Amino acid sequence: MVLSIVFITNDLLAQGAYVSLNTGYGLNASSQNLGTTTYNNNGTNMTTYNQEDFSFGKGVQFGGAAGYMFTKNIGVEMGLSFLTGDHTTMQSSYVNGSNKVDFSSKMLRMNPSIIIASGLSGINPYARFGVIIGTGSIIEKDNYTVNPNNTQSTQKLSGGYAYGLTAGVGVMYKLTGKISLFGELAMVNMSYAPTKGEITAYTFNGVDRMLSLSTRDRLTDYVETYTSTAGQTPPDTEPAKSLVQKLPFGSVGINIGLKYNL
Repeated sequence: MVLSIVFITNDLLAQGAYVSLNTGYGLNASSQNLGTTTYNNNGTNMTTYNQEDFSFGKGVQFGGAAGYMFTKNIGVEMGLSFLTGDHTTMQSSYVNGSNKVDFSSKMLRMNPSIIIASGLSGINPYARFGVIIGTGSIIEKDNYTVNPNNTQSTQKLSGGYAYGLTAGVGVMYKLTGKISLFGELAMVNMSYAPTKGEITAYTFNGVDRMLSLSTRDRLTDYVETYTSTAGQTPPDTEPAKSLVQKLPFGSVGINIGLKYNL
């Protein structure tokens, strides 16, 4: 009886288990504002202010998943994906200079989900709901000019974890007995609050000045709270402290992929 139960259980697992590979692209969702200023030195002395929306979740993602369907209608899935975020640029110009800031992001994300499918043969509509946990980094490149001097720096923001929710609706089409093609509209609602910042490159008028930076200039710890005392300057041998800030990693886009039934 024990052997029979084991064989039957293994057979059921083999029928319900699957793996998949997918890739896709996401657009801005749950965005944050990014302001720019442009001074027009054309005799009119006019200044233009622009408001732009951005999310670090915008970009290309690829990954895979392993899942199990308990019935033809309900299952669970564990997904793993890697996001390569698009570049976001903020550029401002002034009377005697300019400031250009370029942001980019990368994130590894884990996504456990519940699958609800129609169970139809051939074309099989489905929905997916879950949570998402990620860890990654944001690269900020600054190019600041006050004529005739130019300062360029690169800062990496990292540390901590990102948390959020995901949802998607899609259609699966069976190509063979074990292989199916699927496409889905997916949404990610997530924010990320880095806990550390590090200057990794710093030049002044084209000359490398990294060695001139103190620990306080080069490193920043982002915390929930800190205390400063008037008249006292923190030591240069310790990282600077700043309040942590939640940054948007939301997206809405399309994923396509292949599913293989084990």
